[in-house]
Amino acid sequence: MELDLDSHSLNATDTLSIKLGKGGAEDRGHGTTDRTVAFLLNNRLHIDYIRVGSEDLQWRRTGGVKPGESGVPTDADLLEVHLPASINGNDIVLNLSYRGVLYEPLDSDGVLAATITPDFVYLTPAAHWYTDLPDGSLSTFRVSARVPNGYEVITHGKLVARREEGKTTLFTWEADYPSDNCFLLAARYRVTHDIYDGIDIYTYFFPEEQGLSESYVDATKYYLKMYEEMFGPYPFSRFAVVENLFPTGYGMPSYTLLGRAALKLPFIVHISLGHEVAHNWWGNSVFTDPAHGNWCEGLTTYVADYHYKELINSGSAAEYRMDILRTYSNHIYDEIDFSLEGFTEGGVPRTEKAVRSILYGKCAMVFHMLKTLTGPDNFSESLRSLYRERKWKQTNWQDIQKTFEEVSGRDLDWFFRQWVLEKGAPLLELTSAAVEVAGQGGTYKVNFELSQRPPVYRLLVPVVLVTADGERHRHELEMNLPRQRYSLSSESRPKGLSVDQDADVFRHLLAEEIPPTLDKVLGDREMLIVYPTKGNDRLIGEYKALAHQLKHLAPIKPDAEVNEEDLSKGLFLLGGPDNNLVVKRLLEAVPPPLKFEGKSFILNETKHDEEGASLFFCLSNPYNKGRAVCIFFGLSPEAVSATGQKLIHYGRYGYVLFVDGTSMDKGVSPRIMDPLSVVF
Repeated sequence: MELDLDSHSLNATDTLSIKLGKGGAEDRGHGTTDRTVAFLLNNRLHIDYIRVGSEDLQWRRTGGVKPGESGVPTDADLLEVHLPASINGNDIVLNLSYRGVLYEPLDSDGVLAATITPDFVYLTPAAHWYTDLPDGSLSTFRVSARVPNGYEVITHGKLVARREEGKTTLFTWEADYPSDNCFLLAARYRVTHDIYDGIDIYTYFFPEEQGLSESYVDATKYYLKMYEEMFGPYPFSRFAVVENLFPTGYGMPSYTLLGRAALKLPFIVHISLGHEVAHNWWGNSVFTDPAHGNWCEGLTTYVADYHYKELINSGSAAEYRMDILRTYSNHIYDEIDFSLEGFTEGGVPRTEKAVRSILYGKCAMVFHMLKTLTGPDNFSESLRSLYRERKWKQTNWQDIQKTFEEVSGRDLDWFFRQWVLEKGAPLLELTSAAVEVAGQGGTYKVNFELSQRPPVYRLLVPVVLVTADGERHRHELEMNLPRQRYSLSSESRPKGLSVDQDADVFRHLLAEEIPPTLDKVLGDREMLIVYPTKGNDRLIGEYKALAHQLKHLAPIKPDAEVNEEDLSKGLFLLGGPDNNLVVKRLLEAVPPPLKFEGKSFILNETKHDEEGASLFFCLSNPYNKGRAVCIFFGLSPEAVSATGQKLIHYGRYGYVLFVDGTSMDKGVSPRIMDPLSVVF
């Protein structure tokens, strides 16, 4: 392939080795002696010829790909290639030649599928810059790309040749392992190289970010060592961290593609990089089966993001699990819920938060409960066995179940049926908790009842009994009925009882368990966004502009039009008490961490009067305790505009303080009561 950066064009020849019939490309000959095979290719690319050997084949563009189907963009054409009877056998080698312009301005909104420019070449599978089967394929790749001298080209696999020829350089990459897609990037990267245990480690950064290379290389070594010990040998010969001009966080076989802005954030190298390294085991070498749900995002989240919290301490891990339960409870209701086995793109419209709360959150919790059920040693050996047996194969939930059953020696059909095949989550309630003295010896008995709403789950529920001498006694209670009574004995006087205090069971939280957060407001099906109408014109203009930017989330109203029925909804209020009539009405309900004082405010006993200061603060709705209110205000128009678009990325928090658009303080207000705990 030759890339002409100034004309934004490519000129390519493509050799495809395909297998017709079962397990390969679809033969569309419908029983005739002539056969037809179909491919996808970008409709902006002009085809010069399609051949088998020296024989030109007939082909036609049929279109036939509707927008949104299977995630295929509208610029993908379906090609039907006619194979005459003279071409025998099911192993076919096709040769194609095509060319065309692929260009979008680099300052376009969102992430582009493809663009060729002197500053950056970015070709993704979504652009169909190479031919592939309509339903995708697992293929090996060999890619040669010619670019002007001074540019670096990167794609899957290993760089097997790099040859300067006059004013151009030809890069040849080869991936001898199967993959379901192929990216290609080219830019004036600075490349650094290091080696860990025979694995080549690279960074491809622009000169401005070259100073970050050492930290990314060192972190990559740490993650490779960790995951080789956890799962087995790294499946590739190299790993590269590649800078993207667009805001991405992709993990591809043997490299990760991180957006420029994200690359500079300190938490990326400590969390997100490890997540993408782990994907080389789960997703990039042990493949998901698209027909049976995506398990790899949840597993990768569990062995990366969550595992890093475990390495800090048990409290951080418990808070991470509780955050998963909060997000699910705030964003999922029955009509949009789905099973881990049955999820496919499209269908019922869902927010990204809703999808992630299941594919990442619930799925991670399923692996956590599986670890609790089978034991840490069996869990670790099951993952090692799964990697050994399923590498380079599409793997579904049934394969995972089979592996865990073989290693643990347990029948796990019930577990996978209720957590993977079925949608939903249980909701637990604690009632009738009381202490009695049993017998003359003074032994205490704690009696209580646990209930769950239909459908009934089979659960292992952790219960902690705290005694007056400060001891904490943990019990794992089996539950498989709508309502069950339990009795625990104690030599010391019981002081308290807590059910699933550390969020070890995936479940819906009771309303009282969920502190007011932005997520709780954003996940409310009856959320209302209210903008102010009183005060400085520029400030009111910024609030109104923000309301219109957020209107895809919920209806918007000016404060003067809010009625009594509206007050009981989930409210996203823009402006402070000096601007927004509804905020002024709710002042008495604002809890002590926040206090308004004229043109300033006090948060956690610190006064803020900087012009660049802004804050969102959440509280329980005094007109409907099951719902929440979020108040967002700034002390200047500039403070509002610098922060407004960032708010939805802080959903897990109950308050965030910003100064000049930068987060300075954040947190979650403590729960007022815990309905799954009792003090005796």
